[in-house]
Amino acid sequence: MDRWRVELPLDVRAQQGVVTRAQLLAAGVPASTIGTWLRRSKLVRLLPQVYLAGPPEPLTRVQAALLWLPRAAASHRTAAWLYDMLPEPELVEVTVPRDCSRPSPEPWLRLYRRDLPRDATMRHGRLPVVVPERAVLDCMGVLGDNAAGRLVDTALARLVRPGRLRRHYVHNLGRHGNSAAYRQLVRAVPGAASHPERVLARALRRAGLAGFGVNQPVRGYVADLLHRELRLIIEVDGWSTHGGREAFQRDRTRQNVLVAAGHAVLRYTADDIAYRLPAVVREVTAVMAARRQRRAG
Repeated sequence: MDRWRVELPLDVRAQQGVVTRAQLLAAGVPASTIGTWLRRSKLVRLLPQVYLAGPPEPLTRVQAALLWLPRAAASHRTAAWLYDMLPEPELVEVTVPRDCSRPSPEPWLRLYRRDLPRDATMRHGRLPVVVPERAVLDCMGVLGDNAAGRLVDTALARLVRPGRLRRHYVHNLGRHGNSAAYRQLVRAVPGAASHPERVLARALRRAGLAGFGVNQPVRGYVADLLHRELRLIIEVDGWSTHGGREAFQRDRTRQNVLVAAGHAVLRYTADDIAYRLPAVVREVTAVMAARRQRRAG
């Protein structure tokens, strides 16, 4: 820790340990002293004239990029991470105005050139960041289909309002990633608790099997997928949550309560969803048809 014992005349802790050369000079640190600190590794160059003056923190590189590019805003996967919608990405991604001609000097920093409207950015702590809806749409152009689907569903369930997301989508028409965004918005399944649940819900929707709610309360329990009109419940079981003795007993008690109340319960494993999805959809279709016929008769 002795390496970082630099008597800086300003508090850089609020900047994640990052300081610019201009800030040091403005605070009265001679250029020769800055050079000495760099040679002795008491300052570490992150970007041109942007230095690390303390132990690195999770936001250090993001702060460095935004100090180096004062008109930039964190965007794409970086913004989604700041909003706790994605894990920390390897790259720092920021959006800069179109008239910014600086190329990225480091492989970990990726720049996107776009003139953002005023309502497309906000402050996240001290950092300028695109709004959550903009971050989700940005990610549609850089994530694979499955990851993009998970992000949209997570965002709609926790942080993003559908109306605001649609409005930002309309403003983004014709830009890169917009067709991918449209596909994900149409198939969105807010509230899905797991990837297999999300895949099954989307498959049922594509097959025209409407009416299923995701993670719905019923008889004191929560059903993975519930069709209230047909009193049909679909459970997607993973070994990690259903493989122990207590979970085994709990599932049987739960199913008995639901069946006694007139519900049909279909149970599938994650492997069923991954490897037998068409057969699962056919079985659900048949059960739904039989229950409709029974109700009509």
